[in-house]
Amino acid sequence: MVLLSAKLLEHLHQVAQEVPASTLDVLMRVLMTVSFGESSTLKHKLLPLLPRASWRQLTSDLIDVWQAETTLLDGNAIAAALATAAHCQNTLQQELSAELVWTGPNPEALPLRRTDQTLLQLIRAAQQDLLIVSFAIYNIPEIVQALIAAIDRGVNVRIIAETPEASSGKISFGMAATFGAEILERSQVYVWHKKKRPVDEQGRYGSLHAKCAVCDQQHLFISSANLTAYAMSLNIEMGVLIHNRALATQVMQQISSLILHGDLAYWENSS
Repeated sequence: MVLLSAKLLEHLHQVAQEVPASTLDVLMRVLMTVSFGESSTLKHKLLPLLPRASWRQLTSDLIDVWQAETTLLDGNAIAAALATAAHCQNTLQQELSAELVWTGPNPEALPLRRTDQTLLQLIRAAQQDLLIVSFAIYNIPEIVQALIAAIDRGVNVRIIAETPEASSGKISFGMAATFGAEILERSQVYVWHKKKRPVDEQGRYGSLHAKCAVCDQQHLFISSANLTAYAMSLNIEMGVLIHNRALATQVMQQISSLILHGDLAYWENSS
């Protein structure tokens, strides 16, 4: 059995990643006509079919590695390997995509999504469940209205946030001041109680500092931004919106595990 070397696999991946599908199909058709020992003349057949210099270079490098390392493989085998690499690349792109999210100065006017727009999109798109995790929460009326609308259409909303009591004064405003009774009574709200937090030698407690949102266990938004008006409009904040069921589900499972083991507990509104 002839195994493809790691170097050859890497060159196959590069060609499949860079060369468009229509051109790749032409390359594979030519490769399928090449028998054992004929790869030395392949460049003369393939390279003129590639309009871009970068594609020609990648293909030339692929042929060189093929000739040097796996001469027992004919063109059919290389074409099959190339088709497999292309299929895996297309599948990966469909299953995992990500977008940069930015709030703050944008001198070049790059096409970047704002933090508030991204979060509102997730809330408004949610049909089944929505998880929101934040350190600070304050003065976000548009997001509050979007959350109420989501709850009205039957979305299971779960909120995990820091509280002034548990934060030892690190934040001043609690969830009640921002969300009001309607959201807090109709959603599941959890906090990280002090007794569950690690403490250092000076007696300082850890903080619930994560900021993320998960929509329908398919879309995951990770951000530096808190749920505050400053973070949504004035600060420099960066995040990433990831479209991937496996990663979104993993975050939901991690949160569920923390709840199951008592690290996160239901919040009791004392206001």
